[in-house]
Amino acid sequence: MKKAWHLMDPSITNIKTEKGTLSLRQLFFPFFIEQVLVNLMGTVNTLVLGHYSDESVAAVGAANQVLQLVYTFFAVVSGGASIVISHRLGEAREKEASDTAFAALAVSTFLSLSVSAVLVNFTVPMMKALNLTGSALGMAISYFRISICFSAVQGIVLAISAILRSYGRPGPAVAASVLMNALNAMLNWIVVFRPFETPLSGASGIAVSGVISRISALLMISIFLKNSGLRLGLRHKKLSALKSAANILKIGLPGGVSNLSYSFSQVVSTAILGTLGTLVLSTRIYVSSIVFYVYVTGMSLGMSVSILVGWLAGAGEYDKVCRLNRQTLRLAVLLNVSLSICLYLVCRPLMSLFTSRAEILQMAGKIFFIDIFVELGRGINHIEENTLRGAGDVFFPMAVSIASCWGISILFSYVLGIRMGLGLYGCWIAFMLDELFRGTLLSARFRSGKWKCSKV
Repeated sequence: MKKAWHLMDPSITNIKTEKGTLSLRQLFFPFFIEQVLVNLMGTVNTLVLGHYSDESVAAVGAANQVLQLVYTFFAVVSGGASIVISHRLGEAREKEASDTAFAALAVSTFLSLSVSAVLVNFTVPMMKALNLTGSALGMAISYFRISICFSAVQGIVLAISAILRSYGRPGPAVAASVLMNALNAMLNWIVVFRPFETPLSGASGIAVSGVISRISALLMISIFLKNSGLRLGLRHKKLSALKSAANILKIGLPGGVSNLSYSFSQVVSTAILGTLGTLVLSTRIYVSSIVFYVYVTGMSLGMSVSILVGWLAGAGEYDKVCRLNRQTLRLAVLLNVSLSICLYLVCRPLMSLFTSRAEILQMAGKIFFIDIFVELGRGINHIEENTLRGAGDVFFPMAVSIASCWGISILFSYVLGIRMGLGLYGCWIAFMLDELFRGTLLSARFRSGKWKCSKV
């Protein structure tokens, strides 16, 4: 990994600010560690529940697809705030940046609490819509109901993390994730392996573990924000500062709609696979849990690039944006493809950590091969889409994402997976076509230079 950084030109990956130097390396590693730790929470849940039953894996995995959809919706505000704050800081408009931080916290809190209060009343119909039956349905309902009641915690954590990162302070989010994962792993072990008697058990116990862990992370990151020394003056802000919410939503909504569409398409694909039985659905959950650790590098690189691009575009340094895009794109694709090939070569022993069922192991091996081409397209998307968003060009990526998610990913998942009888293989081929199609269009958009006319 260290050698990979020699592919990067320090003159475009380091930005001088009044508070010091903001670098790609400084942003990337905390992003990477945080994303790994956040996802590790789900992986630990899957790993532990795999020793409980494959039905519980399918139930919690399916419910988490819907929860991820909710968290993506919450990220509308944090995503928009991150780009707007970066632009304002790049333009040396400190007051407007702090007003945006205040508006992000206020809107995130209100929005996430409202959504949680509404969705808890639709737990049963949403879980039934995923084609779960029997004990798997019951476990999914209990898990989702508990998790959604406290999902607002994640919305507030996302907003605080976005503020700290935009000011070049990504470390606190990592520390909060470390705490969250340590608590989650410990509590899950207690719930499933029961070293002593506890009222928590099964899927509902796993949900309570997650809630306790997220609340602890919120408390920690709130303390970090208070003691960050950024002098945001949040306590002294007037309601007039909320006018910054318009810019946050202007930038955040298109990206949020794009991510929301993608997450919802994943829920629909899960429902499609649910018609093929628990075995196929469990395989999808296992494989998805593992391949995340391939594309998390490109994803973290893209998220870091969006913040740097925000600063550079705000300062009008478009040539540096182009060079940064070109070099990070090359790095992301190289890492994604190399890591996915390595994963394919060792997929069987890795899958054996989750399950010993021969049918799942055989199915997963072929999926990991197809995923090499999925990650090629995904590496392109993570860089191109985040570069465009960081520059303020948010509507084109949104339109491409929605069209591709539904016109390619979902349509071909059904055609190849169900109608042509390819099952999970057909769905993964559809994912590949989706990623490559989006990558091609987004690359063409960036090279057209139209993003330079975007205003934030």
